Amino acid sequence: MGRILMQKIAPLILIFFLLASAAPAQDYIELAFEDYNDQDTFNNFSGNWNKWEHPPGSLNWSFDIANSRAGHGTCLRVDYSVPNGGYAGIWNSLLGKANFDNQCLDFTDLYGDLKNSSGNPADIEDVQVTLLNFWAKGNGTEGAFDHIVKVEVKDTDNNIASQIFTIPNMSDWTKYEFPVSQMSNVDLTHMKEVVFVLTDYQNNYRTSHFFLDDLLFSTTETSYDASTWSDDQFLDVVAHRAFKYFLTFTDDLGFALDRSTFSDLVSVAAIGFQLTAYCIGHQRNWADDLESRVETILQNLASLPMGPEPGTINAGYKGFFYHFLEANTGRRKVAEDTEDKDKVELSLYDTALLMHGILSAKECFPDNPNIQALAQSLYDSVEWSEMVDTSPGDHEHQFFLAWKPETGFEGHADGYTDEALLVDVLALGSSTYPTTMATYNARSRFFGVYPSTSSDSIAAAWTGSLFNYFFASCWLDLENRGVDRHATYPLNIWENNRRAIVANRQFCINHQDTVVDDGDDKYTTYSELSWGLTACDNLVDPSSGPPSEYYAFGALPTQQNIQYSTDAPHLGTIAVYGAGSSIMYTSSESISALRHYYSNTCLWSPLFGFGDAYSSDPHYFEIDEDGNLEIHPATWLNGGYWVNHMMMGIDEGPLLLAIENYRSGFVWNLTNNNVNIKAGLDSIYQPPICPADFDTDGDVDGFDLARLAANPSLLDVFSFAAHFGRTNCP
Repeated sequence: MGRILMQKIAPLILIFFLLASAAPAQDYIELAFEDYNDQDTFNNFSGNWNKWEHPPGSLNWSFDIANSRAGHGTCLRVDYSVPNGGYAGIWNSLLGKANFDNQCLDFTDLYGDLKNSSGNPADIEDVQVTLLNFWAKGNGTEGAFDHIVKVEVKDTDNNIASQIFTIPNMSDWTKYEFPVSQMSNVDLTHMKEVVFVLTDYQNNYRTSHFFLDDLLFSTTETSYDASTWSDDQFLDVVAHRAFKYFLTFTDDLGFALDRSTFSDLVSVAAIGFQLTAYCIGHQRNWADDLESRVETILQNLASLPMGPEPGTINAGYKGFFYHFLEANTGRRKVAEDTEDKDKVELSLYDTALLMHGILSAKECFPDNPNIQALAQSLYDSVEWSEMVDTSPGDHEHQFFLAWKPETGFEGHADGYTDEALLVDVLALGSSTYPTTMATYNARSRFFGVYPSTSSDSIAAAWTGSLFNYFFASCWLDLENRGVDRHATYPLNIWENNRRAIVANRQFCINHQDTVVDDGDDKYTTYSELSWGLTACDNLVDPSSGPPSEYYAFGALPTQQNIQYSTDAPHLGTIAVYGAGSSIMYTSSESISALRHYYSNTCLWSPLFGFGDAYSSDPHYFEIDEDGNLEIHPATWLNGGYWVNHMMMGIDEGPLLLAIENYRSGFVWNLTNNNVNIKAGLDSIYQPPICPADFDTDGDVDGFDLARLAANPSLLDVFSFAAHFGRTNCP
């Protein structure tokens, strides 16, 4: 009987094995750690890297285009000399700066505290690193010998796992693998550094060079195809990874770092976005203990020293915070290599961004008495009225932008920007140190159009930078507020911002090009899918020192252009969060742009999400005496892309908040419930228009009922408002 059964099932077993062998192997995600294409001193994980030497050993590295592995981009040429007693090498920090150990990688749980999101199909829990990979080749010109390279992987306690690799000098590009399973004696949960070591005796005391490229980590994360996802699933993944920034890049006090590459620098504006990000993460169950994290941040903010003394002993004064704080201490950060007068300023706008985050956190955790008390106390402590210029003259009643104990007040808040609106809402709604509408009305408004044939007038920001038009709506529900009470030029701010965003996109479309670097003020980066000129980093001349610099790029119309006929400040660099954070105004165009950036720009990392910015037509700039950008091609990139993998809290924050408001209105619900924010908005606007009041006379009357009877579909407008918590309608 058994033999008969085997005769019957044997063909089935054979078919099973044939099918199994024919099935495609499972694909897993491989993370690009460093490809050298950007010719930057930070890798794709925001870690710094450089050479090290033990005399008489020496080493020099240079970026090499001619030998790049893929035939384009850049590889690293490593020139070494290791005479007797000498050795040298290249070190790479795995995450953040090498001297900050609280940024490290967990090879056993790569995504750390981030949990799976029910809104997207990507499984990120318990993802492990399986291999460190790198590509190398000899120089092929100095004869047949081997370059012997020891690769060391270190944890935060400087424990080392190492493996020897032989690179034949006459070989082509070859991939080398260091399995994590062979990395013993290290703490795989706190991995910090990868080092390439060349010693004297192993390399026959030689002077030579070889090439290095494409450092990669293989993982157990299953590959996926985002093109098969719905828009909502795709947006969930983008928001999910933007949220991860605020889990990963924090200091010992829990404060968000300004950017992923500056482990010693905290931005108070980024903390504002961080607090609201934690509210979103709590709502969507993206991480545990977020309420506790919020409480810790508020407690630490409240505990920081405040006072008028010069120097770096305080975090702020009169409730305002310095723009940048030193990581782990929370004290005023000193601008590098500058005199006292150039130290970091007490910042009006950045404090406002922080306070909006604080008040949204207050509304998110109504049952936590400590959060309630801390949040209200921090907000009530801000002496908004003390930052108003009371001197007669052109700037009377305007806010000062900044104050320094060494030099006093600086600059004025004039012109149009969302940041000033965010300040006014908080200042007018304050029950402790309120301002008046005189301050709101003191800001001038300059109107322009783009393109010139348009009839849609726009109150223009100084450089036309896109963040000036969507920052406020990250927190404030403005769409149905109508026209504001500005004494001179009343304005529907929501509609103005929508027009400015549409104009910014059209400016990019009108300035797209098919030729790189032809000097015609048009760029191949721009298109209907790649738009959104806003503040971001841009590459600089390599001889200038820093790898990149921050600038508020923008599109027409600009206040600068209206007043002084300057050009729009742009040079082909696009930041992802520009179009992405505009999603509340231009949903389909923003989603299409995000999908383009995801698929076509090398800016997306499964682990970190979107980087800052990119350009397919890279240039750098200087500013001439008229305020225009003098634009120069980045010839050292040899026509290649520039991709800035670094992330900033004020990029990831608005992207996350805007997507959440588009998907659910959650942040708007929080701030709609805050009595101070509501009081501020009610001062700036007429009473909110009820969506069922079609003649906007303040009453739902016979006219409105007749309109509704004639067109029942209008009821959907009212239902939409009720869904998002608008309770001010009859």
